[in-house]
Amino acid sequence: MAAFFMKRALYNRAFYLMLVFGIVIAFLHIYQDATYFLDMVGEDRVLFTPYQSWIEFGLSSNYRYILLLLLPIISAISFSDTYAKDLQTGYLKAILSKGKMKAYFTGLYVTNFIVAGVTIAIPLLINLYLAFMMLPNIKPDPILDYNPLQYESTLFPNLYYQFPLLHTLFYILLAFIFAGMYATICLSVSLYVKNRFFIVVSAFIIDMFLAIILNMTQLYSWVPASFLTQLAAQPPVSLLAIVTIFLLGLGGSTYFYILGVKRRVIV
Repeated sequence: MAAFFMKRALYNRAFYLMLVFGIVIAFLHIYQDATYFLDMVGEDRVLFTPYQSWIEFGLSSNYRYILLLLLPIISAISFSDTYAKDLQTGYLKAILSKGKMKAYFTGLYVTNFIVAGVTIAIPLLINLYLAFMMLPNIKPDPILDYNPLQYESTLFPNLYYQFPLLHTLFYILLAFIFAGMYATICLSVSLYVKNRFFIVVSAFIIDMFLAIILNMTQLYSWVPASFLTQLAAQPPVSLLAIVTIFLLGLGGSTYFYILGVKRRVIV
């Protein structure tokens, strides 16, 4: 059933729409922001490398803010309203009549998570690739390229200086799993709400409400839009905060998803 849902995702226009949107943002960032660094190459030392010019690094890119701000919506539109569509079209009844309820909801859950992650990971990988195409691949030096903010504004700063590409890929993976978390929240909402518009914006609303509360209480390190970047705008970054937000978001939405399946489908 998971393979069946993956095929449905590949034929889903919303998935490609969100993918194209992310890729456009990735290209615009390279064209308008990253190209600025080409004029900062010195004769003795390259001041800016791909690791310092891709979209998730740095503090000045508006495109990064747009991508992270809309991350919950991009993640949700890709596939999270599938259950609501199947319910409206009557396709769900045909599936349940064949006794494939468990396979349906398991496949839907897994596919929704993966599709959401892929939707954000591909634009980030493309953006990183374009940065490597433009700037020389020089490993950041802990002395010549020392950045005091790096030790407070990112996870595993020593990994950044020793294995910068691995550190960068880690943050792409982090965006992948949080996109999956947002999509899972929206999917769980779809079991309780029929309005498809509200379904796809539900995680965005929750994210904005959480950000407002956390900023008011000065718990900046707990704001997803801050810690999802490789160099957070509001340090320090807390691994505890990241793990807690993810587990609460994914665990809570998974609980309500299972509860919704039992109460609204089985009964």
